[in-house]
Amino acid sequence: MTANYHTHTYRCHHASMEDERAYVEAAIKAGYKELGFADHSPMPLPAGVSIDECLRSVGVRMTMEETEGYISKLLDLREEYKNDIKLHIGFEVEYFPEVFDELIAFLNQFPTDYIILGQHFESPRGRIYYGEETRSPRTLAGYADLVCEGLKTGKFTYLAHPDLCNYHGELEAYEREMKRVIETASECNVPLEMNLLGLQVQRNYPNMAFWTMAGDIGSYVVIGSDAHGTRGIKPERALYYAKRFIDNTPGLTLLDRVEFRSIK
Repeated sequence: MTANYHTHTYRCHHASMEDERAYVEAAIKAGYKELGFADHSPMPLPAGVSIDECLRSVGVRMTMEETEGYISKLLDLREEYKNDIKLHIGFEVEYFPEVFDELIAFLNQFPTDYIILGQHFESPRGRIYYGEETRSPRTLAGYADLVCEGLKTGKFTYLAHPDLCNYHGELEAYEREMKRVIETASECNVPLEMNLLGLQVQRNYPNMAFWTMAGDIGSYVVIGSDAHGTRGIKPERALYYAKRFIDNTPGLTLLDRVEFRSIK
């Protein structure tokens, strides 16, 4: 693993308060050739919605006002460390059709290299968090709908933690909806991320039933650290288990690096 494109900073309000420089130096020490920062993007509020209604989701992403500082700091570090590592500036974005075009226009004001799709909530207001355990087929289908629609925009470089939806209902429903996600990613030529943070802290993902399906269908895979602190830059134990699973699952093709998709 010589590249990681999923790194968070304190601006998302739930990561380590370590300076971005510490992440860069940790990545160099870990032997990375490329490090991509993809902090949770800001999100425009839908018309008529107050910030109080969005506190749950707003509290886990940077604000519009913090974006310029994020970009400026990473540009400075990119120049300073240009002989040691290649730094990329990105965002982890949720797809909400009512505000997506406005968000892309906002991000295009900055030198944004890429965005990855990480769907956590069912609306900009927060409300349903897909990582919470659910037995609702409607919630599961809602997650799949948003992810598939987002992938079809052609703007996302890869799909982060595609198996985040924590569904504990009928297996048939899970297989049906996740098959839609996997097939849409394949049709759009978008890699799926196996998420090391989920392995580290024993979340409901990576879901090996999902990844077995992905192998059966045939999928490109990228490993993402999803680092929220320097200790998560290259978690060797989680990386070992992820790579061992991928290597032993026919149909999964591991990518060492990804090609960025333009958001213009």
